[in-house]
Amino acid sequence: MKRRIPNSGRILAVIAALALCAAGAAHAQSLDALRKNVDDFSEKLALSLPFNSSMGLNWSDAYIGQFLGVPPHFGAGLSLGFTTMDGEALGNLMKQFDLDLPLDLGGYPIPGYTVEGRIGGFVLPFDVGIKFGYLPIKPENIELDYLLVGGDFRYAVLKGNVVLPSISVGVGFNYLNGGLARTIGDDRTFTYPTPAGSGATDTLTLHAPKVGFIWETSSLDFKAQVSKSLLIVTPYVGIGASHAWSKAGYNVDAKLSSTGNMTDAISAMQAAGITDISTSGGFSSIKEVSGWSVRAFGGLSFNLPLFKIDLTGLINFMDARYGVTVGARFQI
Repeated sequence: MKRRIPNSGRILAVIAALALCAAGAAHAQSLDALRKNVDDFSEKLALSLPFNSSMGLNWSDAYIGQFLGVPPHFGAGLSLGFTTMDGEALGNLMKQFDLDLPLDLGGYPIPGYTVEGRIGGFVLPFDVGIKFGYLPIKPENIELDYLLVGGDFRYAVLKGNVVLPSISVGVGFNYLNGGLARTIGDDRTFTYPTPAGSGATDTLTLHAPKVGFIWETSSLDFKAQVSKSLLIVTPYVGIGASHAWSKAGYNVDAKLSSTGNMTDAISAMQAAGITDISTSGGFSSIKEVSGWSVRAFGGLSFNLPLFKIDLTGLINFMDARYGVTVGARFQI
């Protein structure tokens, strides 16, 4: 029986397929340019990763109420959307392998989804939320890996009433791991200077490589939110700051050959920041970056009996990128 991919999986599969389209005729690239583009890609992605991992648990209610109240307060649902990253940085790195980046929405979209739940506190005015998203899909020769796990604790500074809004402050932790990969049928070539220093170059060939772009981040997140229930809608706005420890780069699975001495080729690759080199298995280059990211988020929910639909917009102040999510949940 053929496995059916859920709607969220189809959306992510389309984005993955668009992300790694083959370019025109392949031509030799430079190992030195590859190193520079990896550094740029990693630094730009480090700004976007904690932003992407903040998707989910952006419920309209700044505080959902205590679990031991009447009625008990808890909820569960699903959110789906994307945030954008610097498309130029990813595009320049992909061009090193003669791949195109045809999709541009004011930045390259990094998709995501979460299954999430939240429960009210037992004594003090707080609530706790958890989220989880996992979707490895392989449409044809494209692979998309996505894992997002996180949770938060929010304390109600102001519970809210008929007149006053609800205000909360919170802290949470998010872990995101993802990547895009494409198997390329044709060979790809890179030039590197010969060790004699005469200005001549040799050529490194990747035979029918599988190229993957990978990223990972762990972030400690702080946020504050205000909301006000107005009958059938609840508008809300918040601000968040994350300190993240991120890794980003690429890996190549391919047999390697060179027009020169393979020992010299490996030395040139190492000088370009390439590690884990195997002439029969390929190589990789991963860069670690840490730092802060600051964002704003807000939107509104449509409140139906025992059911809410959230529309949320997000803005990353660090690189002027944005995100959009849609959520639906059961909540009492």
